[in-house]
Amino acid sequence: MLTATVKATVKATVKRRTLSLAAAVALPALMTSAVLALAGPAPAAQARPADQAVLGSDLAGTGRVSIAITSMNPQFAGPGATVTVAGTISNDTRQTEAGLDVQLYSSPTGFSSRDGMDSFLSQGVDSDLEAAGSPFLLPTSVKPGATAHWSASFAVNAMGMSEFGVYPMLAQLQLVDDIAGRVLTSAQTLLPFWPGQRAAGLLSPLNISWLWPLVDQPHHQVCPALTNNGLAASLNPGGRLSALVTAGVSHPDADLTWFIDPALLSDVATMTSRYAVGGTSTCTHSTSEPASKAAVSWLATVKTATSSQPTVIAPYANVDMTALVHQGLNADLASAYSTGDAVARSILRQRFTPTIAWPPGGTADLSFLTSLATAEKIGTVVLNSSEMPPADTAVYQPDDAVASITTGAGTSMNVLLADDTLTGVLAAGDTSSGVLSGSEQFAVEQRFLAETAMIAAEAPDSARSVVLAPPENWSPSQALASDLLTETAAAPWLKPAALSSLPTAHDTERAVRRQAPPASQESPGQLSRSYLGPVKSLGIGLSTYKSMLFGANPSYLQSLDEALSAAESAAWRGGGAAQGQALAGHLQEYLRSAENKVSIITSAEVPMAGTSGQIPVSIQNGLLRQTIEVRVNASAENTPGRPSQLTIGRSAGKLVQVQPGEAVTVRLPVSSAPQGSTVIRLSLSSADGTPLPFTRTQLTVESTRYGRAILFLIGAAIGVLVLTSVYRGVRRRLSDDGQVVYEEGDPPGSVVTGTSAQHPTEAPDDLADARRWADDA
Repeated sequence: MLTATVKATVKATVKRRTLSLAAAVALPALMTSAVLALAGPAPAAQARPADQAVLGSDLAGTGRVSIAITSMNPQFAGPGATVTVAGTISNDTRQTEAGLDVQLYSSPTGFSSRDGMDSFLSQGVDSDLEAAGSPFLLPTSVKPGATAHWSASFAVNAMGMSEFGVYPMLAQLQLVDDIAGRVLTSAQTLLPFWPGQRAAGLLSPLNISWLWPLVDQPHHQVCPALTNNGLAASLNPGGRLSALVTAGVSHPDADLTWFIDPALLSDVATMTSRYAVGGTSTCTHSTSEPASKAAVSWLATVKTATSSQPTVIAPYANVDMTALVHQGLNADLASAYSTGDAVARSILRQRFTPTIAWPPGGTADLSFLTSLATAEKIGTVVLNSSEMPPADTAVYQPDDAVASITTGAGTSMNVLLADDTLTGVLAAGDTSSGVLSGSEQFAVEQRFLAETAMIAAEAPDSARSVVLAPPENWSPSQALASDLLTETAAAPWLKPAALSSLPTAHDTERAVRRQAPPASQESPGQLSRSYLGPVKSLGIGLSTYKSMLFGANPSYLQSLDEALSAAESAAWRGGGAAQGQALAGHLQEYLRSAENKVSIITSAEVPMAGTSGQIPVSIQNGLLRQTIEVRVNASAENTPGRPSQLTIGRSAGKLVQVQPGEAVTVRLPVSSAPQGSTVIRLSLSSADGTPLPFTRTQLTVESTRYGRAILFLIGAAIGVLVLTSVYRGVRRRLSDDGQVVYEEGDPPGSVVTGTSAQHPTEAPDDLADARRWADDA
C-alpha cells in the first residue's frame, strides 16, 4: 500500500501531472545521495518500523556519511532476474566509521503514476517497501575522507514483481550493532520491470524521437576572424560538440533527428584551414591560428551523418525567433532562414527545406506560430508539453507528443510536444567539464528508462509517441549520451522513430483536446525590446549600406547578414546579453568605418559670374574592394522674394558607378542663379532610391552676374574700334595729293609732318574707356 501522502498525490494526478523543472533538475541529487541535492540535503528515508530513529547527519556532527547508487544490473528486470545494485559510501566526517551495512528495499507493487515516482524520489518514503535480499556488510571501516564500495543483490521473483511498470528501489545505510536501528542515510532509484510483450499487454511500443542539438553561441563577425577560439576545446575529443556527434553517429539505430545551427557549421568550416581570431572592427590586429584537425574531422563526421539521417536546419545563429516576431523583425527571421539554408547547403552539400521548427526554449504563442506557418511555410513545430496541457484537467489523459492547432490564419499546424519531465532529466546530466560522476550518470540513465517505461505502462492499450528535446546547449558526457541512445534502441517498450514521421504515425491519443498556446505572450527569457531596439536600427543601417553596393560578391553580402543574425541569437538570452551587444557593436563600428569612406567632395563656395553654369562635384569611394552605384541628389535653398531662383538640371540624378579607391566627378547644371549666395544641399542615394544619409553635405553658389555686362562692354568697344578704323580709311582716300586733311576741330595752321604732330596718327587706346566702365560696373 502507498502512504497517505502518495495516495493523495496519485489521486491528484488522475487529473494531470506536470513535473516542475526544479524537481527535474534536482534529479541526480535525489537519486544518488542526500548531500548532492541542489536545494539542500534530502531527509534520510525511513523504511523500517516507525519506532526506529532516523539520522539525517553524521555521528560526529562535523560532516556526513553518504551513500550513492552508481549502477544496477540489469537496468530493467524481467521474470527470474537477479538484480545487482552497487554504489559507494563516502565518509565526510572527522572520525572513522565502522560496523556499516547496506540493505536494499523494494516493493511487489509498482507505481500507478509518474507523480508517484516523483514523490518517492523526492521523499524516499513508501510503507509498502520490503527488504530485498540480504544486507551488504562493509568488511572494513571507512576512514575520514575515504570512500568504500558496496554491492547487494535480490531476486525479482522473491520480491513478487510481475506486472509491466516501474518499481521503487531504495538502498539504506545503517549501523549493524546499533540497538535503536538508526539509519544514517539512503539513496533511492527506480527499477523498470518488463514481463515480455505478451504479458505486458502493450498494444504497440512507444514511438520515441530525439532532437539531437548541435548548437553553440555564434563566433562569427563580419570580418573573417572568429570572435574567440572557444570552439577549439568543444571540438576536441571529450569536448561537448565532439561527444554529441560521436555518440549520435555511433547509434544509427536510435533514429535520431539532428538539429543543427548553420552558424556552427560556418564557424567550424572556418577552422578547417588557418584562421584568425579576435581583432578590431576594421578587421585588423587579429591572431592567426593553425588549421584545426579536430574541426576537419568533426565536420566530415557531421556531413556523413546528415547524408543518411533526418536533419532540421535552424535559422542562422538559432536566432531568437519569438523575440524577432514580437518586435516586428519578421524580415530578419526570414533572412536568418534563407541565410541558414544557404550556409548548410554549401557546407553539407545538401538542400534542406525547412518544415519543422523548434523555437528557443520550446515556448511560443499563437501569433508567432501563425507567422511561422504563413511566412516561413512551417508545418510542424516542437514545443514543451507544458505549452499545451489537456483542455479537461479533471479527466486523466495518457502522455502523448502528437497534437495540432489552428493558426490565426485558419491553417492547421502539427505540434510535437517534448516531454517536460524528460527535458529536465536530460538537463540534469549537463556538465561543463564533459565528465559526470558515476552516481550522476546512473541517475539520469535510470530515470530516463523509468520515465519512458511508465509512459508506456500507464496506457498499454494505446498507440502513442514521446519526443525528447534536450536544451539547445546540452552538454552531456560522451558516455551518458551514448548510453541514452543505447537504451533508446534496446528498451523493448520503445520504438525509435524520425521526428518527421510522428504527425502521420498511428496514434490513438492525438484527438485529445488541448489548451491552445496563449494568443500573445512573450517567451520566458526572450531577448527584450531594449536589447533588440538598437539591433533593429543596426539592421536598417546595414540595408542602407548594402543598397549602394554594385556587383558585390554574394559571399560578402551573406557575411553581413550572418553578422546581423549573430547579434540576434537566442544564445544571448539571460546572462549572454553583453556578448550579443558586443557583436552588434562590432558590426556597427564596421559599418560606420565603411560609410565614412564614401563621400561627396566639393568646394564650400563656388563663384558664378553668370546666371548659369556647371558645378563640379566628386564622388569619392574609399572602399578597398566594393564598387558603389549611386546618384547625386541636389536641392537649392532658394530665398522667398527673390526675382529669380536657382534651378538644377535633371541630369544631376544620373546613376554613377565608382570603382574601389577611385573618385568620379559629376557636373551639376544650374541656371537662373540670382545675384548673391544660394545654398545647394547635396547627398547620394542608391540605385533603388534609398537615401545615404552619411553622405550629406552642402555648398554655396556666389553669383556676381558680371558675365552679361562684360560681354556688352567688350562688344561696344569692338564696335567703336571698327567705326574708327573705317572713318580713318575713308578720310585718307579723299586726299589725292597726299596733303593732310584737317579733321574737324583741328585748329587752323596745324601741320603734321613725319612722326611729329600735334595729334598722333591714331587715337589713344580705344578700349581704355570700355575697360574703365566694366571696372566701375
